[in-house]
Amino acid sequence: MDWQNFDLPMDNVRLRWVGLEVHTFHSGIEHRMFTSDNYVLWVMNEGEGIAVVDGQRFPIVPSSSILVLPGTVIEWEQQSGQIVHAYKLEFSADWDGETEEHPLTTIGNRLVSIQPLANLLELLDQIAELRMTEKGMERFRRGILLQEVIFQFAVKACADQPANTKEAVLRTITHIEENYQQHWKVGELAALACVGTRQYSHIFRQVTGTSPMDYLHRVRVDHAKRLLRSPSRDMHAIATQVGFKDEFYFSRRFKQQEGVSPSIYMKQREPRVIGLLFTSHLLALGMTPIGAPDYHLYRNEYVRPYLPEIRPFEWEPYDLEAIRGMEPDLILGYEHMTTGEYEQFSTIAEVVRIPWQSQDVYQQLDSVSAVVNKRSRSREWMEQHQLRVAQTKERLASIIGLQDTYAAVVIDDTGFRVAGNRNMGHVLYRSLRLTPHPLVQQFINNYNGHNAFSDKLPFEELRNYDADRLFVMVNGQNPHAEAAFRKLCRSEVWGDLNVVRKGNVHTISYDKWWMYTPLAVDGQLDEIVKLVESGESGFISS
Repeated sequence: MDWQNFDLPMDNVRLRWVGLEVHTFHSGIEHRMFTSDNYVLWVMNEGEGIAVVDGQRFPIVPSSSILVLPGTVIEWEQQSGQIVHAYKLEFSADWDGETEEHPLTTIGNRLVSIQPLANLLELLDQIAELRMTEKGMERFRRGILLQEVIFQFAVKACADQPANTKEAVLRTITHIEENYQQHWKVGELAALACVGTRQYSHIFRQVTGTSPMDYLHRVRVDHAKRLLRSPSRDMHAIATQVGFKDEFYFSRRFKQQEGVSPSIYMKQREPRVIGLLFTSHLLALGMTPIGAPDYHLYRNEYVRPYLPEIRPFEWEPYDLEAIRGMEPDLILGYEHMTTGEYEQFSTIAEVVRIPWQSQDVYQQLDSVSAVVNKRSRSREWMEQHQLRVAQTKERLASIIGLQDTYAAVVIDDTGFRVAGNRNMGHVLYRSLRLTPHPLVQQFINNYNGHNAFSDKLPFEELRNYDADRLFVMVNGQNPHAEAAFRKLCRSEVWGDLNVVRKGNVHTISYDKWWMYTPLAVDGQLDEIVKLVESGESGFISS
């Protein structure tokens, strides 16, 4: 190793031997914490574990060494089943330098790997043989050996130091941003950059315009702002999570940077939310999501007025990078999302799962409102909606009465599916409490949390669902469904239905009735009145 390629002003440092000990750490040893007013060089020659130096954790393997600076606490944690053997060389190092920065400070309190280790161990063994001597020449020899040990350590430590000091400081900035929760000290950061504390602070200010600690606090506050926009967190939890010692110091630092306290910031700033399946739920609560699945926007009549304010992203398969680029604070997931989906979305923002299949649309709205702190708005929406339900029911009673039975079906290319009391059946059977056809009621009773629609049935079985009134929706996702429906309308099966002969079949828009959302069920109340009043039956004929 060519030590002449770097320099450390050690010529004015006077080393004096204090002591040498050999320590063994295992589960039966209680004393594993050390501190000293002198410099201590620890050299590990066996076992694996963790060295905690003033709170900073270093993985230890054979050949690991650490020069612990005076007043620093080091604690040893051995791994289960491991026995760690280490040399503890203690010495003083007086210095007559012109500045306050001791040369050993630049290489202290950080992990240095010394390979091969044999030469250093031989020197330490020679010192061990002379540690009790009273002879002047042997003590003189012990001092020379001490200098050689420190020389070898310093050469290796300096060799690990980047040639470009500014680049090293920049790397610590990245380290701060990735590990902002840790309780950093300037000396620890300087050690990572392999420069002295004062030099490090000077370069850091040149690069960032601020001190290392102020920069650390700024990073923490920026992360806290994201958590504050997620209503599922409280102030104490946020302060702890981003690395502040308590919420009071966090609040003071936050206000210094943002001009307002965290609590006021939460009230002023709504979170940037992506709802996935819950886009319409957020809109019903007065919140505009920053992005939504494309089919939620383009095949949903009730969301179209909000298109200019919401960025679409592909859903099948979902465009993870597009979602990441929107920088959401919160993503509303769903109960049936896979573990892989949850983990992928969680790399972007906090994900809160909302029950979908196990809750109806009203319960879903309440769950979403609890997450985004809009419970009062949810109650207001429900009150207004229930008023509209009552008005719609009264209007229907005056037009057709409420004694008829109802069925709602979705037309595919080779058959049909019966709707239960979710999706297009919600307004009929849950909101207005209209009477389902007996076979529809049987299907509703057998709902298992997944089957909002029945399995596909052949068109011939429509005879079994000949209700007093029939709502028909052509599957807009099936390109052959409309042609199949036209063919069905010319068939004998269709012409034999009593509901067709009476003119009580109503075709409904896919874009208005497919989505199961608060805006949809609210808008469908108006739609059903229009359909019944007009007797509209589309292109249905017998």
